[in-house]
Amino acid sequence: MASFTPAAGTALPAEPSGAASAVVSHDLGTAIDNAAWSPFQKLLLGCFALVFAVDGLANQSLGIVLPALIADWGIARGAFAPVTAANLAGVALGSIIGGIMGDRIGRRWALIVAMLLFGLMTVAGGFTHDATQLLLVRFLDGLGIGAAIPNGAALISEFTPEKRRGRAIAIGMVFIPIGGIIAGGLGASVLEMFGWRTLFFVAGALPILLALAFIVFLPESPSFLLRAGRHEDLARLLKRCRISHDPAHRFDAPPPASTVIAPLRLLLSPALRHQTLLLWGGFFTCLMASYTIFSWVPTMLSTLGFDLTMTSLGITTFHMGGVVGALFSGILLDRTGFSRAHMGLAGAAALLAGVLAVLLGSDVVSALIILPVMVALGFCMAGLHNTLYTLAATAYPTAARATGVGVASATGRLGAVLSSFTGVISLDLGGSFAFFAVVAVLLALCGLAGFAARARPSASAA
Repeated sequence: MASFTPAAGTALPAEPSGAASAVVSHDLGTAIDNAAWSPFQKLLLGCFALVFAVDGLANQSLGIVLPALIADWGIARGAFAPVTAANLAGVALGSIIGGIMGDRIGRRWALIVAMLLFGLMTVAGGFTHDATQLLLVRFLDGLGIGAAIPNGAALISEFTPEKRRGRAIAIGMVFIPIGGIIAGGLGASVLEMFGWRTLFFVAGALPILLALAFIVFLPESPSFLLRAGRHEDLARLLKRCRISHDPAHRFDAPPPASTVIAPLRLLLSPALRHQTLLLWGGFFTCLMASYTIFSWVPTMLSTLGFDLTMTSLGITTFHMGGVVGALFSGILLDRTGFSRAHMGLAGAAALLAGVLAVLLGSDVVSALIILPVMVALGFCMAGLHNTLYTLAATAYPTAARATGVGVASATGRLGAVLSSFTGVISLDLGGSFAFFAVVAVLLALCGLAGFAARARPSASAA
């Protein structure tokens, strides 16, 4: 499979003398792709979807509790900008470390360790007493949150037949905003009655319990088992997945990793440089706008006079729209093409953010107006994010595709880190009007960057 790049020399041992003529070349990826999508593989997809849900829950818990923290600790909201930045920096760094761990010790253990880390650190957030303690805890929390994502995505890819893989990844990823919805629902029901510490405890306990269950239940990916030479474990796993495999056959050793990993310099070659830089700009502005909302909308609503239940519902409705938008964008891309889907979603998102800026700036503060617009904004922004991932996956030649997607996503995380400061600065300087005006400008820039990148000659056929 495309995501499997083990070192050479990991094929099954040769048969004993006299049976060598029965050994036939066989590819593990082809065997999985040609088999039916078994109930066990679908069950595993459900498990990985739960990982993304608790990942989103832990990640969004900080934004949900910020209004309560500001009131409880009696400190300015600006003091929490470094906390949210550290959390997002941890996610970015964790994504890199998690990928390396997954390649070295296996996807299964890398995922379990990541879940235990962000579960324990989320719980630890409930024991903090000042912004400095919370900053350290949320940085470590971000490391685990970030490390879980690439390993969960890799496991989905490596367990799913090719014809179902895109659908499976979309189903898994959509549970990240579902986790945000759960966080908002917990905030609405827990904050007023039990306080912000309880929300951290609940949001951290769920991934810990799931990780402990995975120690008993979750298998390692077939690709990693082949690379590690664990052939008996691989044979048992293929049997559980109902994938036929003749023991007399052996799996081919894949090419050395050095021949399939694209260097960064290829992305910045004269033929691809402009498209790469524009794509990075699209990811940067999209994630900066998204995380400005994730991190600061509850606080912004609190400054408008809404209670803690309403501040939680504000971000919950945004994520509800995001779930539908993430699924809808794939259909839209197939039917209209990238340019129309991308520009339509970017334009609509920028317009909705501008509407909120004007309404709130004119003191039109009503939940009956704000919540429906937040649903629509979440719909458009989640779909916009997916169009960028689609472009990144098709804009580069095969040799540079994985690197291109990974680096573009990492660039977006830099925008997410910066959002920790732009969100609070815009609130301090111009209130809710400036807050949503900045989001609108970022979304407009994202639309232009993606459209200009798509207008470049495509390299995907190379």
